Amino acid sequence: SVGALRGEKKMKIFLLCIFLILCGTSAWAKDKHYYIGIIETAWNYASGHGEKKLISVDTEHSNIYLQNGPNRIGSVYKKAVYLQYTDENFRTVIEKPVWLGFLGPIIKAETGDKVYVHLKNFASRPYTFHAHGMTYYKEHEGAIYPDNTTGFQKADDKVQPGEQCMYILHANPEQGPGQEDSNCVTRIYHSHIDAPKDIASGLIGPLIHCKKDSLDEEKEKNIDKEFVVMFSVVDENLSWYLEENIKTYCSEPEKVEKDNEDFQESNRMYSVNGYAFGSLPGLSMCAKDRVKWYLFGMGNEIDVHAAFFHGQVLTSKNYRVDTINLFPATLFDALMVAQNPGQWMLSCQNLNHLKAGLQAFFRVQDCKKSSSEDNIHGKNVRHYYIAAEEVVWNYAPSGIDAFTKENLRTPGSASEAFFEQGPTRIGGSYKKLVYREYTDASFSNQKERGPEEEHLGILGPVISAEVGDTIRVTFHNKAAHPLSIEPIGVRVDKKNEGTYYSPSGSGPPPSGSHVAPKGTFTYEWTVPREVGPTYKDPVCLAKMYYSAVDPTKDIFTGLIGPMKICRNGTLLANGRLKGVDKEFYLFPTVFDENESLLLDDNIKMFTTAPDQVDKENEDFQESNKMHSMNGFMYGNQPGLSMCQGDSVMWYLFSAGNEVDIHGIYFSGNTFLSRGERRDTANLFPQTSLSLFMKPDIAGTFDV
Repeated sequence: SVGALRGEKKMKIFLLCIFLILCGTSAWAKDKHYYIGIIETAWNYASGHGEKKLISVDTEHSNIYLQNGPNRIGSVYKKAVYLQYTDENFRTVIEKPVWLGFLGPIIKAETGDKVYVHLKNFASRPYTFHAHGMTYYKEHEGAIYPDNTTGFQKADDKVQPGEQCMYILHANPEQGPGQEDSNCVTRIYHSHIDAPKDIASGLIGPLIHCKKDSLDEEKEKNIDKEFVVMFSVVDENLSWYLEENIKTYCSEPEKVEKDNEDFQESNRMYSVNGYAFGSLPGLSMCAKDRVKWYLFGMGNEIDVHAAFFHGQVLTSKNYRVDTINLFPATLFDALMVAQNPGQWMLSCQNLNHLKAGLQAFFRVQDCKKSSSEDNIHGKNVRHYYIAAEEVVWNYAPSGIDAFTKENLRTPGSASEAFFEQGPTRIGGSYKKLVYREYTDASFSNQKERGPEEEHLGILGPVISAEVGDTIRVTFHNKAAHPLSIEPIGVRVDKKNEGTYYSPSGSGPPPSGSHVAPKGTFTYEWTVPREVGPTYKDPVCLAKMYYSAVDPTKDIFTGLIGPMKICRNGTLLANGRLKGVDKEFYLFPTVFDENESLLLDDNIKMFTTAPDQVDKENEDFQESNKMHSMNGFMYGNQPGLSMCQGDSVMWYLFSAGNEVDIHGIYFSGNTFLSRGERRDTANLFPQTSLSLFMKPDIAGTFDV
């Protein structure tokens, strides 16, 4: 009948649709199998595989972590690590890139894929496999906790020595890259019986989740190189193998006191992928390569990291960055178009971590590649004449707490600890080194600061530039120590980098990295389109510059200043931003005067019994940690004045260590940042922000 024919036709169409859907799905949804084994091995945090490129300022610190002895383990520790094998026989290991260090193999999936992880435990204790950023059923979670599961759903909780377990993971869209994300995003996996101890023992690796059809033979399309880096203070005190490491590597293990603070610190390995003090091998690329970096942090409250790529600028989530802030279990990805051949440092700019060895090196080679992103610079040159010179700096010139109206030395006040001067206390004034601007290369006429610059305080002069400009800075060192200027957020070559380090095989550091006392050097930096604001960024990017012969000592001595990089055509001749009424630059930090190049001078100059000063005394050290804004404390900062309804740009930047996590609150007003209205801005070491404000309430407010 006609009805039957129609029904048959509809059924054929329906079956054809189902067939096409299944064919379409199978074209991109894959079943992927990874054969992962857990083995135990001896791991060297300063392995000969790397080039052991210690920056000069860290040499004295390396023995704390790398030298073994009667009650010190040294650089080699027993660890458990994930390895990848070719098949279910677990006989042939698939070699991973050397730069992965002790991280497990990269597991990669596109949205829609199903990943089978076949885990075999060759170690001496139980472990698991637990994935972040994938979907799974309870029996494939790989984490043990009171979850009321029983029977087959408990099999994943512990994989005993010699046993196997299969974990099935689904790369679902809700776990993958979002609309604003890049094609591939960073995820991780780790053992999760006692996660802190398992991870400290070495069981962690990268998992990369990509958008559908973004991979070509397991490589992201339009990407030349990819690297995964984990910034972490690996705490070997938490390792399951601590006792064994003490017995194996300490020459007198019976003398070890596990609760001794110095012993515990010696086992905290400040490392990138398990390599410390620049020994990470294999980070190599060509100039003009499009390089994808996958970054993550792991650890605890000490793991506040600022991953800084020297000499390069990156794009993350369509914003221009040079530093990625990492915290435990935070995951980032960023795109870098490699520039300027040479060996460059990748470091944590948490200054305590930098000093303790959290640094690596990457090599950019000249492969004669051209790039569509090459940009011809304009002819506009902005020339600055900047000197480093000595001053006596008072952190609170009025001597009064502007908020309580009390004298800063009032007994029992919070301020007394910092401003008391006496036999073993320096007080509120310190000899410091600062950057100051001059009119020309004779360095005889210092530029006077006007009312609009009064708020800058201890900071150096503002360096302003537009996309297309060349910045030329003639630097004269009037101090008694070698110093430099390192810019953040512009394009530099090795000659003009301003950072003092010398990777092995690269020859002596260039003269611009350490300008001798009474010496002069002219730096030249460029501002191509690729370092300027993106379409999502504000008109001007807040940046900074500082001395980097010894970044810790130089910055805490006072050598830091603001810089802004703006879109083409947005600056007036004097460097001010068009269309705004006020511009303010704020640098909140804890100036640690204990790290100053001039600490001994300050003890002699300001204490009344310098011979009695114990520089290791905790109270003395605390009295020298000056919690300040542009070098001013307790409301003593001048010049932050504006009119109701003004258009105001605030440029915020920070440097320091883990205590320098700042929440800058603008009472009574709000600002716009990255399309959001806020009243508080968060700052971390080596980060900067540009904020726009239109004050709508008259009065005196706190910042």
